[in-house]
Amino acid sequence: MGPRTSAAAAPASPVVGALSDPFAADRRNEARVRANRNRTFLLATASAAVPAVVLGAVLGGVAGTAAGAVVAVVVLVCVAALVVREALRIALAVIGGHAVREEELPALANQVDGLSATVGVRRPRLWVVEDPVPNACALSGRRDARPVLIVTTGLLELLGIIELEGVLAHELVHMKREDAAASAVAVATAGLVSAAFGGDRVLHRALGRGREYEADQAAALAVRYPPGLRDALVAFGARAASLPASAPSGAPTPAHSPFCGWRWAATRWIWIDPMVGVAGPAERAPIGELDATDVRAEALAQW
Repeated sequence: MGPRTSAAAAPASPVVGALSDPFAADRRNEARVRANRNRTFLLATASAAVPAVVLGAVLGGVAGTAAGAVVAVVVLVCVAALVVREALRIALAVIGGHAVREEELPALANQVDGLSATVGVRRPRLWVVEDPVPNACALSGRRDARPVLIVTTGLLELLGIIELEGVLAHELVHMKREDAAASAVAVATAGLVSAAFGGDRVLHRALGRGREYEADQAAALAVRYPPGLRDALVAFGARAASLPASAPSGAPTPAHSPFCGWRWAATRWIWIDPMVGVAGPAERAPIGELDATDVRAEALAQW
């Protein structure tokens, strides 16, 4: 068995690179944006391929190969465009929760407003999930639409202002890098496939491994107190460790919680803490898993 992934084995922090090359972070962000746009295109196209092939084959058998090919292309384009258009709505329906006005959570709105300007993203809509599990994620739809920042009530209750700043910066970085747009399409396609087969590997592969680790490192550059994000990740793990083993998702949780059952399989790897309900250091920081919460917390210890 190989050595456990840790801060020492993980990719180097961008601190040194940012100091020696002030444009390194911009180049990394541009590369990530391109990769996410390609990822979104491939996921939407792959989900449209099945109906396109089926309808093209049926019509091809009736009206000829040329007609079938034309229909297949038209269906492919239309369904792929529909997936991209409706992905955000589908992903929000899977997660649950509700939109909130900024005046309902003024402290949260104020932090998001300031950090949005720092990170360089459009101020997102706020969305709250009534759930005791502390977690957060970001979703986005079409490029002209406002992204959505999703937080749980458990997150707002658990974290102080400094730790919350780190979490919010992490999610805004996802928006900046267009991870949030890829997340919505991934949940609406690969996530539902994962849920249907009772696992989450398809979703994780669709999103790409290591993206939570990368977002942590970028977020640490955007906040006033970088250790705050690490403290938040440690708090997630400490809370999970304090719960009874019979509480797989941080019980008590509502029946509609996104952190159990098929909803968890469909969304797990878009959350800042994807290790909900995983007990013990060995399981929370599996070998080779950069997105594990404990591995990321250890990597942030150098800030």
